[in-house]
Amino acid sequence: MNILRSESGLQIDLDDEGETERLGQALADVLAPNVVVALVGPLGAGKTRLSRAIAESLGVDPGAIASPTFVLIHEYEGRMPVYHIDVYRLTSPAEFEDLGPADYWKAGGVCLVEWADRVRNLLPADAWWVAIEPLDASSRRVRIDLPEASPRLSDRLMAALTLDSDDPDRFDAPDAAT
Repeated sequence: MNILRSESGLQIDLDDEGETERLGQALADVLAPNVVVALVGPLGAGKTRLSRAIAESLGVDPGAIASPTFVLIHEYEGRMPVYHIDVYRLTSPAEFEDLGPADYWKAGGVCLVEWADRVRNLLPADAWWVAIEPLDASSRRVRIDLPEASPRLSDRLMAALTLDSDDPDRFDAPDAAT
């Protein structure tokens, strides 16, 4: 895993699915209630895999997690609720709005929105943007753009990425949105 800072967040090169899992754990460590994570990338980029890693790290039962492509919104219980939304099959932003996603933005959980670029103008201004670019069959480049109002968030995410995931002192910070 290679991590670089950018003006708006981090750029992370992932070599394999195990590193995607680590990224999901790190994101879960710094996510707080009412955060919307906007996931973008081409088909097969790893949006659902990263969503699954985040949800599992938030204590969601791995057997319960499914791709929301056909059921457009999945709600999961964990240490905090996880709302997993997939926009892929929707034909317009109006269809997305009809689902009532804004009801989830401040519902006390984490919202993971796949294909978020299709509804960019309907997401909260402080959404975290995660763009996944496949480099080859197993490696990915991930760009994470974080809200300007949370300048320390990049530092916290960097720290979470560099912690050993088996370390018992790995932090769990439900109030980590700042």
